[in-house]
Amino acid sequence: MSAAVAHVDLEAIGSNIRALAALAPQSKFMLAVKSNAYGHGLHEVVRTGLDSGVDSFGVLEANAGIELRESGVEVPLFAWMHGQGTDFAAAAEARVDLGVQTFWQLEAIAASGARVRPRVHLKIDTGLHRGGADRPRWAEFVTEALRLQALGKLDVVAAWSHLSDTSHSADLESTEVFIAAVEEARALGADFELLHLGASAAVIDLPQAHFDLVRVGIAAYGISPFGDRSAADLGLRPAMQLRAPVLDARHGLASIAVGYGDGIQSDPEGGAYVIVDGHIAPVVEVGVDETVVALPQGAAAVAAGGECIVFGDGSNGEATAEQWAIWGETVGDEIVTGLTRRVARSFGVS
Repeated sequence: MSAAVAHVDLEAIGSNIRALAALAPQSKFMLAVKSNAYGHGLHEVVRTGLDSGVDSFGVLEANAGIELRESGVEVPLFAWMHGQGTDFAAAAEARVDLGVQTFWQLEAIAASGARVRPRVHLKIDTGLHRGGADRPRWAEFVTEALRLQALGKLDVVAAWSHLSDTSHSADLESTEVFIAAVEEARALGADFELLHLGASAAVIDLPQAHFDLVRVGIAAYGISPFGDRSAADLGLRPAMQLRAPVLDARHGLASIAVGYGDGIQSDPEGGAYVIVDGHIAPVVEVGVDETVVALPQGAAAVAAGGECIVFGDGSNGEATAEQWAIWGETVGDEIVTGLTRRVARSFGVS
């Protein structure tokens, strides 16, 4: 176990959920909790989501949905990443809705022998090319799903897709593709309970993509889905703060008990810094288990056992996860989700 601790401000997550839900008041709100709720703690975040009015949860993999059902969660659950070994029968019997992206998944779900009819959401590829039926084969895909429904093998309950979030115009074009695909499916006999397309970026910037349900992921955790606007610009509160103790301090350097083995960036660009006992300390080197930082003048009192803030909400002068993403040439999602399980989580409010 690492000496580093990721503190998760559950009230910040609740506040972000409420603010984002207000942007799509006519849509149901699905909170994405994939990858251990983006590293924030699955069960704690789910409880916070329920307290904050979330209608359903997106869990990525069926096993996580089954786990939530077994823990007593009763709201709708949605899983959409399925490998060949997925137990579709267990998922259906746990009332986990299944996103279906391929013909083989349709056939496997139909052949699963589930004691209840699996509920499936048919995915159309609207241009992102991250799964879903290609537009030329969409009608064939829908027709096969409806055939299996007529045989009592499954229920077709929704149509969905992902947007690329590369540009406003591209997402508008993809939204039009989605609308046309839904109309085609309805003409073939599909009767969808739900349509869902927009995720965090679309909730904020593209009301045309809200439909019946919005799927909100990283924005709920206080990280912007945009490259040109921060969480602060959007009125969102970063929910995670990563702290680690000082191991040693001498000759103007301090070693901090956190490294790339804990999931932080191994080679951040120049400018990366942490806060050590209230002082800005530039990062010199990131190792597996420790990070060496340069102590400024006036930090002579820093000693072993002192406190370092690696990232947080910025209120103590620390960098945010978004800033670490810039230094690491990645996205904020990767910074928080990448923290390994050896980093303990603590939970509370700011």
